[in-house]
Amino acid sequence: METTQPKFCQSCGMPLMKDEDYGTNADGSVNQDYCRYCYQDGKFLQNCTMEEMIEHCSQFVDEVNK
Repeated sequence: METTQPKFCQSCGMPLMKDEDYGTNADGSVNQDYCRYCYQDGKFLQNCTMEEMIEHCSQFVDEVNK
């Protein structure tokens, strides 16, 4: 039996559970690497360093782990 591993956004780490969680490429196709909050229409939505992204995302850890 094959087990499917969950996918996570490669930018913020958000679990990609549903189709609507995925970002989109410039041509409108689904991007399998990033979530809709980080990547839309082929562009990243944030302009921040990795440290700033970690600081931002860490505020959601407790909520996700519930």
